[in-house]
Amino acid sequence: RSSDLHLVPQAPNHIPPFFSKNGSSLGELFVGFLKYFATEFDWNKHMISVREAKLLPRPDRVEWRNKFICVEEPFDGTNTARAVHEKHKFEMIQEAFLKAWHRMRDKKDLNGILPLRATINGQIR
Repeated sequence: RSSDLHLVPQAPNHIPPFFSKNGSSLGELFVGFLKYFATEFDWNKHMISVREAKLLPRPDRVEWRNKFICVEEPFDGTNTARAVHEKHKFEMIQEAFLKAWHRMRDKKDLNGILPLRATINGQIR
């Protein structure tokens, strides 16, 4: 909320309004995100660049090799997802994307992948 900017040190006094040509709802964007990373993204050829807000070809440097997920850290350019170096763990992540996409596509209920009500009520232990 822009009214909370006074809580942030050195926050700008005014943030210009943001306008987008995208007419998709937040839910539609989320389902698209899940679908993209579950079925379309080529993990072997690309890395995610937060700094440039786009995909980049995967570098062929040592720190990027033998890693299944590559996300460029925006400040120092390292692979922030470097801990995913076991194929089994990577496959578990891929399966989670796929299951989440199917559940959201079919049921359109966030509680199908994130038990929010149970979490809010303190039922998850």
